[in-house]
Amino acid sequence: MNLGLIKKIIVWSLIAFGTVEAVWGLLQVYGYEPSNHSLYALTGSFYNPGPYSGFLAMCLPVALHEWLEGKRVWKYLALAAWVLMLVVLPSGMSRSAWVAALVASGYVWAMHYPKVIARYWKAFLAGGVLLVLLGIGAYHWKKDSADGRLLMWKIAAQTVMERPWTGVGWEHVAGAYGEAQERYFASGKGTEQEEYVAGAPEYVFNEYLQVGIAWGVPVLSVILAVVMVVFSWGHRDRQYGVCGGLFSLAVFAFSSYPFQFLAFILTFLSLLVACALGHRKVWVRWLALVLGISIGVYLSANRPTKNARQMFEQAHALHKAGEWQASTDLLMETMKISSDAMVLNIIGKNFQSMGQPEMAEHWFVRSTHRLPNRIYPYYLLAKLYAEHPDVFPKEKLEWAARMVLEKKAKVESTAIRQMRKEVKEMLAKQS
Repeated sequence: MNLGLIKKIIVWSLIAFGTVEAVWGLLQVYGYEPSNHSLYALTGSFYNPGPYSGFLAMCLPVALHEWLEGKRVWKYLALAAWVLMLVVLPSGMSRSAWVAALVASGYVWAMHYPKVIARYWKAFLAGGVLLVLLGIGAYHWKKDSADGRLLMWKIAAQTVMERPWTGVGWEHVAGAYGEAQERYFASGKGTEQEEYVAGAPEYVFNEYLQVGIAWGVPVLSVILAVVMVVFSWGHRDRQYGVCGGLFSLAVFAFSSYPFQFLAFILTFLSLLVACALGHRKVWVRWLALVLGISIGVYLSANRPTKNARQMFEQAHALHKAGEWQASTDLLMETMKISSDAMVLNIIGKNFQSMGQPEMAEHWFVRSTHRLPNRIYPYYLLAKLYAEHPDVFPKEKLEWAARMVLEKKAKVESTAIRQMRKEVKEMLAKQS
């Protein structure tokens, strides 16, 4: 088997997939193809423009390298693919993908034209300063979003340190994150801005932290070491395109969630194999090829099986049907794989329906800590306190009611106005 041919197939397969995604995105932008998300016009074959843009950013440096180093018709095919991807990428509005594409493409350019970099290093330094200033501007452009991302990383880092050696398992990352965020705000350490931007993410938007939470620091360290060693092999062999693809993915993974998609995992393995196939020792090339295929097959056959949203919907249906204990049992399992505070709310409502107001209060209070910017759990507490004046002191009702009436809502809605109206009526009846 010609290992060089395998490497070429990997490279051009990635360029072809990137081209198909770019054309798909253009058709969506102009209304010829439907989007996979109701809120976004551009998703490609993905369900969100974020990972779609990240995939294009990963393909860009590969196409750029083939254009700069290719021959005859291949050179112009690579140029056409690169232009297509470059045209579509800004429409995804993904800052993470923009940075990844820029850094990785810069690496490819620098490796092909090192003398130009050396001659005009002052201009490139000025460009770096400009990028930093643009980054600061981008932060202030979407400050709440950026602050939310920083809070996620902060809580995720704390989650890693709770089980640094073994992790919690890939499926349980969101559940472990939710509990860590709950403990953080319950401790009183959270700032007002952190409370405002807190969310219930399915992923921590940083795959390094995600892997650390899932499998522990030792596994994360081994993966990083392997990637750096294989990258060095590819770099030494002048495989700047596949190295650029790895570089782009590494940057994008810092602030997104590419490894939640099998397409990214398989592409990541393919890039590693392509880099390793340039090694001078034949046995290393074959080992990389066999390992890459084996890991890809294993991951394809062992994807997570539980769906937190489906489990919650089933448990909610049980709650509405009066099957409160069965609903609670299922929600306890859901909580292990979900950070959603609504899981806690429904558990509390189940206990309330089963005539256990103290337990209901416990779960509603936990919900206020997990997502302190939500008004709904305070509303549930106010209703609970009003229904059981013989169990809870009046001061608790007044506190919960004040939170509903005065707490700043992230988005004002009819539901919030209705809750505030009901709470006012509760207070009027109590007086």
